[in-house]
Amino acid sequence: MPWQSKWRVRDRNRLLLFLINELAGAAHISLEGDLPPGILEFPGASGIETEILKRGTLTPAQHFAILPLERATVPEIVRGIGGTIPRGLLHIQIEKGGRLAFAAYDNFHPDCTYFGEAISADFIERLIANKCIAAII
Repeated sequence: MPWQSKWRVRDRNRLLLFLINELAGAAHISLEGDLPPGILEFPGASGIETEILKRGTLTPAQHFAILPLERATVPEIVRGIGGTIPRGLLHIQIEKGGRLAFAAYDNFHPDCTYFGEAISADFIERLIANKCIAAII
């Protein structure tokens, strides 16, 4: 069951690192906004929306890229975004096994952060313990 709580993201960079390491394998990550240069040159990258990974902003049009998220590509993705999430990166989504596993829209706004079925309760607890997220009551 997807997590329906509202989440305050306390550390965007650590959260994303935990997520891409946890979800890597038969997955894709989409990035939208002010993308780092050369991100579409990443092997297997695409600028075309899929059934699951869609643009979050239509007007004004933002740059959009989908990258394969595999164990071997994690270090390249981290390097590609510069090791930290740029402020201009507005929306991030991760698809795993044909389903939306994670989404953070509007710079990780609490009303716009989603954890899907691929995220276990144990993993959520690890994110809380590592001060990546906090539930908003």
